[in-house]
This record gives sequence, structure tokens and C-alpha cells, in this order.
Amino acid sequence: MAAVRAGRWCAVLDPSWPAPLRAAAEEAVARWADAGRAGPGDLVLFTSGSTGRPRAVVRTAASWDASTAGLSALTGIGAQDAVWLPGPLSSSLFLHGAWHAGAVGAEVLAQRGAPARATALHAVPALLERAVTAAEEGALPRLRCAVVAGDRLPEPLRRRARALGWRVVEYYGAAELSFVASRVDEEPLRAFPGADVAARDGVLWVRSPYLSRGYLDPGDDGPLRRDGAWATVGDLGAVRPDGSVDLRGRASAAVTTGGSTVVVEEVEHVLAAVDGVADVAVVGADDPRRGAVVVAVVVPALSTGRADLRTRLDEAARALPLAARPRRWYRAAALPRTAAGKLDRPVVAAAVASGSVDLLAEP
Repeated sequence: MAAVRAGRWCAVLDPSWPAPLRAAAEEAVARWADAGRAGPGDLVLFTSGSTGRPRAVVRTAASWDASTAGLSALTGIGAQDAVWLPGPLSSSLFLHGAWHAGAVGAEVLAQRGAPARATALHAVPALLERAVTAAEEGALPRLRCAVVAGDRLPEPLRRRARALGWRVVEYYGAAELSFVASRVDEEPLRAFPGADVAARDGVLWVRSPYLSRGYLDPGDDGPLRRDGAWATVGDLGAVRPDGSVDLRGRASAAVTTGGSTVVVEEVEHVLAAVDGVADVAVVGADDPRRGAVVVAVVVPALSTGRADLRTRLDEAARALPLAARPRRWYRAAALPRTAAGKLDRPVVAAAVASGSVDLLAEP
């Protein structure tokens, strides 16, 4: 990213995109840059290219440079470290990891396999699980810090990482907002250093020097909304009296069923803690009476019986409000994920709608 820091602008595209999608992104970048939407020192990032039209976000190099001190304070990552980035640099999560490493003089290890000399790691939970498993089998002997974002971190996975002696730094943010809140190990989620977080009518807003300039296309219908110096992408949550942040999940991932709104990430958090669950996704499915119902797609751990697992899932679901309890349960060998390792929820919903997942056995 030396070109951006030197005063030129740069757009980062995903080389895995199909040719038509890449061509459309290149055309959009050229058109809007010519129109003055991207200028010296700007970085154009795409939030997603896995389905539909990729959305281009414009931010300044200064907005990312401003976050260096805060992330360094949370992680302790410095010039002595070798930072492993197991995901594509077209993802803002991994690209920022490289950006931060470059800013502090750390070595960047951009590769899939677990490098023995890695001391720090940036990952989404799905990739962290692979790293933890590898470390439990003797790999990653020098790793001391894992930086996790992109999806909610399941508590059992956090405990496994902590048992290895790793410092686990989890943060919440968005491509449009960058860093919003963070937590270290078992601490509660709090505003990221240098950011102010507030809740308005159950929606989280942030004010910080890390915000993007907005979308490349001024007509983009993305979730970013502004109110003066404050911005939001519509994520749901609250700020407690002690200043800790209660993140409920993405409003776009909510299911309205029988007049009640269910945040599916909250349901996933409960079900992911069930013994025998390796992975889980919760989505909405059409229902003629309620409009939609909550359904769960579960990836069982190896050697877990269907009936036993279904019984445990039913028991866990009883702790949820009635509207949030899954009405149907499905089994899958694996969940679809984007190139960056995030859950591809639209693909899960399409699989449920098409009947291409198996029903779990009744207890």
C-alpha cells in the first residue's frame, strides 16, 4: 500500500471473482474515480464479491494509519512479530492486518499453511478454529496472539485458544466503519481505543477517525448512514451503564416471524455452545402462517448421533424466547463460506429453500 501512502489512490479487487464480475468492478472504479470519487491517498475496498454486485467503499490511508496505535496497544504486535494472514488480502480484515504489520515493522506471512515462526494471527472464527486445531497438534509453537473478527467468536473456541496460552483480541467493525469495539480475552466488549459508541433506538452508532468516506458509487444503497460525525451500518445493540457494548448482530440477519424480530446471530451463539455442534447457521424460511420461521442448519462434530444431538439442541433452544426457537432443524456436512472465511448466509438460506440439506432426526 506504499502507493496510497505516497499520495496515489488504489483499488483492491478479488482475483477469484468471475471475469464478468471483475470487469464490472474495474469499470465502476474507473468511472467513479474519473468523476472525482477517489483521489490521492484513497483506498477503494470491496465488501463482498461472493454473491451479487460487489460494493466499493472508499477510505483514506490516514483512517487506517490512525488505528495503528490502538490495535498495537490491544495486541502488543510490534517489529519483533511475524504476523500470519491465512485469508485473502482482498478482504479488508486481512488487508488491514498486513497494513498494521507494515506500519509497526512486523513480518507479514500471507499464506494458507500454518507457519512455524508466526507469533500473531488475524483470522475469522472459522480460520481460527483451523489454527487452534493445528496448534493442538503441535503446529504454531511461537504463536502468542490471535486477532479475530468478521463473525461472532464462539466461547468454546475462545477457551481453546486461551488454553494454548494465546492472547485473544476480538473486535467488531465493518468495512464502512473500520474499528468500533474490541475485547481482550474474557473482558467485555468496549469501544475501540479512539472511538465513541452510542446506541439509538437499539442501533449502534460510532464516531471515530477510522470511518470510511462512504461508497464509491454515490447511488449505492448500502447500509451506511451518517448523522454529522456519527455513522452506522444498522447493527443492533446497546451500551450498558458501565460502558461495555452489547452487540446483538446485524439487522440484515434478522428474521421477522409472527410479528417478532429474531436476530439470528443470537440464536447461533446459544446453539454453538451445545456439545456435539461443530458449526451452525440460523436463517429464516418462508411460512404461510407466520410469514417466516427460524430454522437451524447444524454441522455435527464427528461421531455425534443425530437423535442425541437433536435432543441437546432442543434442550438448549428452550432457553430462547419462543419466537427465536428453531422450528426446523437441518444437518449439513459443512457450511458455505466466502473467500474470507465468513458464513455465506444467503447460500445457506437458498439451500434450505431448495431442500438440499438433511433433516435432523427427531428425538
